[in-house]
Amino acid sequence: MGPVARAVLVVGVLLCAAVIAHADDLTARVTTLTTQRCAACHGVDGNSTVGTYPRLAGQYPEYLYKQITQFKGGPGVLPLRHNEIMQTMVKDLSLDEMKALATFYAAQKLASGAASNAALVDAGALVYTHGGANGAPACISCHRAAGGGIEPDFPRITGQHEEYVQTQLHAWKSGERGGRGKLMSLIVPLLSDDEIVAVSAYVAALKQ
Repeated sequence: MGPVARAVLVVGVLLCAAVIAHADDLTARVTTLTTQRCAACHGVDGNSTVGTYPRLAGQYPEYLYKQITQFKGGPGVLPLRHNEIMQTMVKDLSLDEMKALATFYAAQKLASGAASNAALVDAGALVYTHGGANGAPACISCHRAAGGGIEPDFPRITGQHEEYVQTQLHAWKSGERGGRGKLMSLIVPLLSDDEIVAVSAYVAALKQ
């Protein structure tokens, strides 16, 4: 083997070693983040037990990554989603760390959810499958019959916490979340508060 070939081989070995070391470091970092930072709200495996915080387990990785980056913002880019807790949690994360976190939670098994008020589920089913009384399109069009969504843009909402769903729908309705031309910003204002309560109960009761 000539000197040039040996040099190329050495460089290749060093690059492979660097890639492996980076992957190992990233895995260790994600383990630390998920157990010591994210678990407090979302659970170690992404199945939060508190209705305020969303379940992340089984969500599409592209959707999770997009949401994390929207909380973080960037140089000259204001965050598109606003939450003081999340802004604090993600401010020091790199792009690789955010992608790795999204991949981790997407790989977790989603636990079954349940509605706190079963009496609302039937009314919520009507909104979910047929739309709202004031012309809101049916949720099933984008989020599918079992809440599985459409990868990557329409999230899986199967069994999502009732309280969290209500909070987010009201945020879209008020303009706190979303913005001009955003699909949910156009749809949700057409839902009444009662319809939001009912469809949130239905979503929480959805099974995979």
